[in-house]
Amino acid sequence: MLFNSWDFLVLLLVTVVLYYFPIGVSLRRVWQVALLLAASAIFYAWENPKLLILLAASCVLNAVAVERILFYRSRNKEEPEGRKSGDPAKRWMQWSVAANLLLLAFFKYAAFIAGWIPDVWIGEVALEWFRDIPLPVGISFYTFQGISLVVDTWRRDISPHSVEILRLRGRDRVGSVRDLSFYISFFPQLVAGPIVKARDFLDQIGAKVFRDVDWITVRRGLVTGYFLKVFVADNLAEQTGILTLGGEKVEGLSTVVSMSLLYSYSFQIFADFAGYSLIAIGLGALFGYRLPPNFNFPYLSTSITEFWRRWHLSLSSWLRDYLYIPLGGNRTSAGRTYFNLFLVMFLGGLWHGAAWKFALWGSLHGLFLAAERLVGREARAGKLEKFSVAKRPFNICCSVFIMIKWFFVFHVVAFLWLTFMMPDMASIAAFLQAVSSMSLGFSGPPVFGLGFYGSAVVAYHAWGWLAEHRSHFARRLARSPLEPLCHAMMIFLVVTNPGAPQGFIYFQF
Repeated sequence: MLFNSWDFLVLLLVTVVLYYFPIGVSLRRVWQVALLLAASAIFYAWENPKLLILLAASCVLNAVAVERILFYRSRNKEEPEGRKSGDPAKRWMQWSVAANLLLLAFFKYAAFIAGWIPDVWIGEVALEWFRDIPLPVGISFYTFQGISLVVDTWRRDISPHSVEILRLRGRDRVGSVRDLSFYISFFPQLVAGPIVKARDFLDQIGAKVFRDVDWITVRRGLVTGYFLKVFVADNLAEQTGILTLGGEKVEGLSTVVSMSLLYSYSFQIFADFAGYSLIAIGLGALFGYRLPPNFNFPYLSTSITEFWRRWHLSLSSWLRDYLYIPLGGNRTSAGRTYFNLFLVMFLGGLWHGAAWKFALWGSLHGLFLAAERLVGREARAGKLEKFSVAKRPFNICCSVFIMIKWFFVFHVVAFLWLTFMMPDMASIAAFLQAVSSMSLGFSGPPVFGLGFYGSAVVAYHAWGWLAEHRSHFARRLARSPLEPLCHAMMIFLVVTNPGAPQGFIYFQF
């Protein structure tokens, strides 16, 4: 079910009315959590009810693992020091993480891995069976949340209040499983994030009242999110669709048209994913839950490192906390740190899809991150002191240098997005050949689409720059009638000029 469908709007309206229906205080929490669980099940199972079995299995698996971890932790404390043997709590954590990853690997990577095996070993029938395994929508996101739940519990990184609920046994275990299932399957962020860590969500579960709704967050999230998705991303998709058709369709394009399509897709993927995240944040606030921000004006970045501090923040944070730091992070030798950066980004690339083009995307980002860290290390050592912006005598020199860095980083990011859109490496090579042809042939629709719909993304980032560098002036504008007028204009454009409905790009991941 898509956020930009009438089916979803009906489900949302019914859920909100029932959610805030006057009911006794003692029953309100149970009623609201159970209702959102039911709404989440309907939302997820709308097109393929069978996949709900996998989501339910993930919830139960992680709930049992968490209860066992807490049980053995408490029992280990009570045993005399000399009688303690091993650490069953740690084994439960390890096995549950492994089980989560195996489920993800089977449904997402089985066909990819089977393709490596020689036909004489696996057989054509078995290979076709692997290729027919469905990719459950959102499995990457709710698997990562399940791992966060188990690891945070093992690390004692959840509150005592949450521990008391999660350790319940016997008949009371139903409440524990219900709450954990709600955390994993909360429908606003179920299929495309933001990825929510257990320690940031569990304590929010409780009875909600209508008067406490943060309507500013709801309005900003829903209006801006639907505007970015329906008006910007869906309209740009009508132009960038040619990039999905293979090398034969793009090799004859001129440089002007090719670059217009490249910029359009860069704006489209941002508007699509940031739009989804903002809608999710707005919906979460509507039900009384705070979801973490997922984007911070990423196209303002002047380095790849900064880009990953602004793009898909919840994934970057997850990879840092549960992969990069456990690998040693930057607390090891310089060579090991560079390897950790590369490995994390390589795996982050594969997380996006079971194809070598995604691995290439992640690997190149990892190489850029390692190179930037190396250059920064050399600069701090004084070897590149003459290139330091701080040493520039004139502000204009600093500004020019920053603009050059921004131009370079934006184009690196933009060209690497081709791996998301184009079907194979041969198509990417054909596109790059078209870009390098230096042909100035002009085609109206791609250039017009970029100028008209892409300008909204430029304006959005201009506002971000203003908020960061002229914060006092930005706050004055936010308190003025300008924001409601802009939101009114956004609603008008969404209603009068929506693009053809498209699925969210990150649903495939």
